[in-house]
Amino acid sequence: MAGGEGTRLRPLTSTRPKPMVPIVNQPVMEHILGLVKHHGITEVVATLAFMPQVIEDYFGDGEEWGTNITYAVEESPLGTAGSVKNAEEALRSEPFVVISGDALTDIDLTSVIAFHNSHNGPVTIALKRVPDPLDFGVVITDETGKVQRFLEKPTWGQVFSDTINTGIYVLDPVVFDFIPEGKAYDFSSELFPALMAAGHDLYGFEVDGYWCDVGSLESYVAVHRDILDGKAMLYVPGARARNDVWIGKGADIDPGAVIGTKVVIGENTRVRAGARVDDYTVIGDNCLVGYDTVIEHSIVWSDSFIGAGSEVRGAVVCRGVDIRARARLEPGAAIGDSTVVGHGAIVGNDVQVYPYKRIEAGAVVTSSLIWESKGIRSLFGTDGVAGLVNIDVTPELALRLAQAFGSILPSKAHVVVSRDSSRGARMIKRAIIAGLNSTGNHVRDLRVASPGITRFTTRDTRCEGGVHVCVSAKDPQTLEIHFYDKAGIDLAPWIEKKVERLYFRQEFRRAFFDEIGEILYPPRALEYYIAGLMEALDGGALMSNRQTIVVDMGMSPASFVLPQVAGGWDVELIALRPFVDSERAMSTSPARDEVLGQLARSMDLFQADLGLSMDVTAERITLVSASGGVLDADTALHAMAYLWSHTDASDRSLAVPYTASRVIEQIAGATGHGVLRVGTSRRSLSAAALRPEVGFAGSQTGGFVFPAFLASYDAIMSLGMTLRMLDRIGTSLDEVVAALPPFYLRRRQVFCPFARKGAVMRQMAELGQHHEVEMTEGVRIVEDDGWALVLPHATDAIVEVFTEGDSADAADTIADRYVALVEAAIGGE
Repeated sequence: MAGGEGTRLRPLTSTRPKPMVPIVNQPVMEHILGLVKHHGITEVVATLAFMPQVIEDYFGDGEEWGTNITYAVEESPLGTAGSVKNAEEALRSEPFVVISGDALTDIDLTSVIAFHNSHNGPVTIALKRVPDPLDFGVVITDETGKVQRFLEKPTWGQVFSDTINTGIYVLDPVVFDFIPEGKAYDFSSELFPALMAAGHDLYGFEVDGYWCDVGSLESYVAVHRDILDGKAMLYVPGARARNDVWIGKGADIDPGAVIGTKVVIGENTRVRAGARVDDYTVIGDNCLVGYDTVIEHSIVWSDSFIGAGSEVRGAVVCRGVDIRARARLEPGAAIGDSTVVGHGAIVGNDVQVYPYKRIEAGAVVTSSLIWESKGIRSLFGTDGVAGLVNIDVTPELALRLAQAFGSILPSKAHVVVSRDSSRGARMIKRAIIAGLNSTGNHVRDLRVASPGITRFTTRDTRCEGGVHVCVSAKDPQTLEIHFYDKAGIDLAPWIEKKVERLYFRQEFRRAFFDEIGEILYPPRALEYYIAGLMEALDGGALMSNRQTIVVDMGMSPASFVLPQVAGGWDVELIALRPFVDSERAMSTSPARDEVLGQLARSMDLFQADLGLSMDVTAERITLVSASGGVLDADTALHAMAYLWSHTDASDRSLAVPYTASRVIEQIAGATGHGVLRVGTSRRSLSAAALRPEVGFAGSQTGGFVFPAFLASYDAIMSLGMTLRMLDRIGTSLDEVVAALPPFYLRRRQVFCPFARKGAVMRQMAELGQHHEVEMTEGVRIVEDDGWALVLPHATDAIVEVFTEGDSADAADTIADRYVALVEAAIGGE
């Protein structure tokens, strides 16, 4: 009997029939199929009603389980007996067992059948004693087992026994004569009374063993505990280890993880270091349990992701759920299929979240989410299209995204595509190539290359655009997909929106068989890039005196280029990590600090004049002086502005973000240069650098733009220009830093639901009416002793507050005041 809809089990049954709900990583019906096979029954008929295709697709003809399965599908509800009547053709020849496909049991079917065969009655009912019979049919029998009386779902005043009907019957074919065809008909309330009225004896046989109707979330959790406690003799997939831990084939548990007792870990599941999987926890197949995660007394279905530092306590997590870092699920929570629980979000006690919902980062959910749905607001963020590899950024997403991008380009356009050395980027790049080809665009595949080479090739070979796939410099689990226009810079926001519209609508241009794009391999892209770089640096030696530099290449594609150009610069190069391996690149903060510490120590060891560390994409740099001082990003920006201003003889300006310190104007003004303030994105700086009046642009993240070469960040160009500018002034980086004016910047983040961001910015704009204000990006308000910029984050549920003061105390005071104003606006005060 596999037609159950399981409405009381939602959201677990929102996308599957009740018999397909997994118990210790196998559907309930699969456990039942194993039981009947164990008792020698190989001919099986499954009666289906709700979502029948799901069951048919999973079990097929039953050959995998050593059985022969046929199906009887109800076109309209026929009741328990009516559904069996619908399968009469397959059952008419001999006695048969009726058993529920959504109640879990290990009872001895052989003994029930033997009892039936030894008694002269058309029906034998398997009976079970339970402590609370209110939700079941109560049955009373005489000493021979003959049924005297039964009552469906009585009240306590009607209870006359604790022996209940399990819904497991052995029936003779004669019962079909009493069931009307094509009509809803029930066993307990209609068929059994009719048989008794016709003079037939019905028998009940009391069974031992385990039986549980998995009819609610509470019973669903309880049945897992019963199995792990050994109360139910059911098959648990995996190899049984000590402490009653079952581990599936291909599972990978880090030695630094802690595993409790009575735990099931599915096939190919990975448990990272620091994770704690406590007692009575079941984790499905193909899951990833992140670093320092806590899971206890919970059931996690297959293909789910539990992010680093998150907590899942007493919850049920359905298939394909993505729980981001630091999120928390409280006891009783049930999360439906393919739901995303945002970073730091909290799902409260007993909250049900139905499938395909998206909970915002930092949100606190205290009531169930059933109809509401939070769709993805946008694909593009500050780092292109970014997300966890094979969770957010999948081949399917990459394919459709490339089709959307290709659809806005002219047919037969050429697009440059590259990647870093990681396997994830290779996988995604192949999907992107397929998507571009399918829209009739030709691909120029650079294979492994830096973003700088990709941008340069896009611009100088008159291509219509470029795509680069790489591991994030912030998180090695995150992939970024960057799209470039024909100038080799990031797409304008309005073009990103156009790509998003086509992506979400899936309105893609389709190329016919003779229009499908080609894949080309440019033969000398690296050589052309190096030639352009050397030309922009005026060629030849950069230094009048040979100097020693220590460069951490960050396992980036810079190792393809820097050794070739360093000889022409007439410098002695000491290279750290001079090979390509994006998957080993140290991008987390502790590892990054360790690398910079090693670089700083190398300055004294090699008596070097300059040190520099590149990020994993060879775009951004961190400067280290000869004394071993590591420059923070703001100080590095000021130093580069100082060097450029003192070496540029034109009247051009430099461009910096609105969030940069006011000392930039002081530094540039000392040499008669102007300052252009732009947005904080790389696109804003690149677009500014394309203007003829701008000669340099710098970010607060270590990215610098020298438009004479390329209107975007490039670590090798930044190194070359730093060496050239220091040589022309005849000074050292330590002396430049000593000459810089002091500054006092602060940056704070305030959690803010997306729904309140508009209210925050409205109140900031109203406040700005009484001050000097700039609203190009966010709201920047000038105070008597400093300034504040309030800026909502593009993709996260936060508002950022940037401030600067004339002193450290003033900067802190302004920051505290504006954080309080933002928090008040969020609260509606």
